[in-house]
This record gives sequence, structure tokens and C-alpha cells, in this order.
Amino acid sequence: MEIASLIPAPDALPVHWLWLQLLLTLTTFLHLVAMNLMLGSGIIALVTPYRLDGEIVALRRDIARTLPFTIALTINLGVAPLLFIQVLFGQFFYTSSVLMASLWLTLVGLLIVGYYAAYMFTMRYKALGKSQLWLGIAVLFLALVGFIFTNNLSLMQQPASWSAWFANRSGWLINLSDTALLPRYLHFLTSAVAIGGLGVAFYYEMRKRRGDNSGEKWRRRGCNWFSYANIVNFPIGFWFLGFIPASAYDGSTWSGRLFILLLAATFIGIAKAIIAAQRCFVIPTTCWALATIFFMTLARDLLRFDYLRDYFSPAALPVQAQYSPLLLFLLLAAVMGWLIVWLLKAAGRTEVNR
Repeated sequence: MEIASLIPAPDALPVHWLWLQLLLTLTTFLHLVAMNLMLGSGIIALVTPYRLDGEIVALRRDIARTLPFTIALTINLGVAPLLFIQVLFGQFFYTSSVLMASLWLTLVGLLIVGYYAAYMFTMRYKALGKSQLWLGIAVLFLALVGFIFTNNLSLMQQPASWSAWFANRSGWLINLSDTALLPRYLHFLTSAVAIGGLGVAFYYEMRKRRGDNSGEKWRRRGCNWFSYANIVNFPIGFWFLGFIPASAYDGSTWSGRLFILLLAATFIGIAKAIIAAQRCFVIPTTCWALATIFFMTLARDLLRFDYLRDYFSPAALPVQAQYSPLLLFLLLAAVMGWLIVWLLKAAGRTEVNR
């Protein structure tokens, strides 16, 4: 079967594709930071005991208080990249979503139950005591959401795998032909634990700077979570890289050279972050970690183009210029950014007054 015949004709773009790609990269970066912080902190709370040395662990209580907010922030920051990927790669993303339609539609239920479970964990924290039921449900369902997205993106960028639908028309198609699917997902989970640990360290670093040293041991443990999770993630990352197309890092092409450069920047950035974390320098660790996530986001975008190079060229997409929606989006994005900063500052002031 001719794979190209399965790909729908693309719609016209309202602006030049570089605008959409730039916004897709930036919004994906913000979403990845929030998503890793949300899931990683939930996993850390799940494995942290309720009592330690006879005292109730403050870390679990603090994560319980913030988890519903990080879930809300992650979901809202995920809307924009989801829309941009549909505009720029609509003929691939819509098709992959239809091929796994039943699995894709479970996202709504998983998010609702996971969000509800997180609120139950927060609101009934003292009454639940050692019970991990609600927190476990929240973490499990949110992790399943991550797998579904990973599977959809895998299907989207590998049109050759679409023919598997003819043997499985149930709508529960999992791209098992993609050997990179499992290491990609494990890489995502381990990265979440690392950023969750850094989030813990950053939270208690801010409290320390306000004169509260009660969380010093958790600040240090957060740095350790970040370091050890990243060390574990190194072999997983190489496992993942071993299954991506060799053309992605072909040094004879500009995209291959750029991909290699981004990988090198990623390795340097994460090494610098781990060194800073082991010294418990939280702010430098955060800066290096954010830079590394941005480099990885760029590398991920390049890898998507390499997967689709035989079927897709963004420069060939038709354009019917309509710049007003872009300007409106940029205006609303600026307002939203200001509101998020204001809310974070207000939350910080509330924390100080507790």
C-alpha cells in the first residue's frame, strides 16, 4: 500500500509556518516544564513516607497543597501547543488521533478522575493519614495520560505504522512497531522525577531566602532527587537515541549538524545542572535545567521533521494570510503570562503569611 495515499491533504496556513513553529516550540517548552513538575512532584510525594522519625513529613503536605494547582497549570499550558501542532501538522495529528480514537478519548475521563483524586488528596490530607489511595490514583492516571500522548505523537510522525489499523480497527491502536516508544516514555517519566525534585528544592530555597530554614533537609533531598534521576536517565536517553533514525544525526546535512549540536548542548547543560545540584546551588541548577529542557524541545522538533521528511515539507504548505488571529493570540498570551506571574507572587505572599 502507498503510505502517501493515507495522508490527507493539508489545510492552508493563516501565517508563515515559521511563526507557528516558533510558537509551538515555546509553548511546548512551557508545558513540558509544568508537566514534569506536576508529575514528578506527585511521584516523589507517593514514595515519601507519611511519618519520618516520628514526625509527619512536611514535604508530602506541601506537595499535597500545590498538586491541584500544578495540574491546572499543566493543562492550561498544554492547550496552546496542542492547537499549534494541529495547525502545522494537522494531516498527521488528526489521522493518528482517529486511528487510536478510543484510547485518545479516554484522556477526558483520565484527567477528570486524576484531577479529582488530587483534590481529594489535598482536601482530606490529615484524615487520610498514611493512605496513598487518592495520591496513587492521581499519579497513575496522569502517567497514563502521558503514555497516551506519547503513543499519539509516535503514530503521528510515523505514517508507515498507520497500516496497522487495518488489522486493529478497535481504536485502541498502540504503535508497538516503534522501538523508541518505550524508551521515549521512560525518558519522560524519569525526567519528570528529576524536575519534580528540582521543584522541591526550589520551593524550599525560596522559603530559605525568606528566613525559613525548616525545610533545609528537603531542599537538599530535592537536589539529590534531581541528580540521581538524571543519572538514571542517561542510559535511558542513550537507549532512546539508539532507536531514532540515523538520518536525524547525519552530519552531512544542516539539520543533522544542528541536531548533534543540540544534543551536545543538552549533555553539557545537564552535566552542569547535576554538578550545581550536588553542591546544592538551587538557582544555577534551575537555570541549567531550564536551558537543557529548551535544547531538548528544539531537538525534539528537529527529530519530528526528520521522521516526516519523506511526506512533509512545511515550506510547501499553502498560506492564506490572516494575521489578526496571531496578533490576538500574542496579546492574550501576554495577558495570561502577566496573570500567572501575579498569581505566583500572590501565592508566595500567602505562603509567607501562613
